[in-house]
Amino acid sequence: MKSIHIIICFCFSVLLLGSCAEEVGYEKGENRPYVRIPERDIIMESDDDNKITITPIFDSEATAQGSFKWSVADQDLVNLVENGDNSVTITGLKAGKTYLKIVSADEKLQYTSTLQINQAFQFNYPIFLDFGTIKSDPPFNSMLNSGNKLQGLVDQKGFVSKYAIEVEGSFNTLDRGSHTNVLGFPDNVSFDMFFNDGIHVASAGFILSNLKRGTKYTFIIYANIDDGNVTQTEYTAKGQNEKSGLLFTSRNPSNVVILEDIIADDNQKIKLNLKPGPDNTQWALFYGITAMIIVPENYDLNSLFN
Repeated sequence: MKSIHIIICFCFSVLLLGSCAEEVGYEKGENRPYVRIPERDIIMESDDDNKITITPIFDSEATAQGSFKWSVADQDLVNLVENGDNSVTITGLKAGKTYLKIVSADEKLQYTSTLQINQAFQFNYPIFLDFGTIKSDPPFNSMLNSGNKLQGLVDQKGFVSKYAIEVEGSFNTLDRGSHTNVLGFPDNVSFDMFFNDGIHVASAGFILSNLKRGTKYTFIIYANIDDGNVTQTEYTAKGQNEKSGLLFTSRNPSNVVILEDIIADDNQKIKLNLKPGPDNTQWALFYGITAMIIVPENYDLNSLFN
């Protein structure tokens, strides 16, 4: 019993000393200064478009006025830029896991969080879009009505992007099961479309957002309407640069418009506008769109229709 009593007293003494050691340099009950990273586990994506800024949390303004240093365990994974307010801006270079650390100049205060960098979406394969009320199978992203906003567009290989598309203005929908095409579009794609009466709705279009800065996007646009008159649509894609093209859409089995190498604007957006073409002689000036393919730079366009 005596030995047990000695062990208990020894353990209590160790705990007491440990507790006191944490308070060295501070009066009992005094609030201790600290620095913290807001998240213990940080997840981000690589590439400059996905860089993040982290602002630490301090116990007081006095502590926040001190000097602090940021670091990562694996410098090959990220680039750090320390800012004047003790925050840090992080750009992921490649996928991997490391540790992010902030330390005071006197090394008395510090905090560490895990940092997971995931590989950002790489625009290497086409993105297929279908417009109209009939849902299509992959690889098509189906916009079933003009009120939809599609986010996270999926490319031909099933990779999910951050890209989004929404209608600017409004469209009517048309579904006629008599269209044929030689481009390889399935019936679910070619039988329906977005269209407008150009007399009453002079123009409408789409906004593509969350695009990558500096990346060139090519748009292949197809439209087919079962009308015996001459229907023609003018398509204009505008970002930092602008290109337009014309397409005769009445009973069109094979022709497309190609707008090449459009660069997103400073807000990472490209606008696509539709309106009746100058040679549209249909009584209501019908214009519209059936399908669209967004293609990476230098991609073999001929391979899309083989």
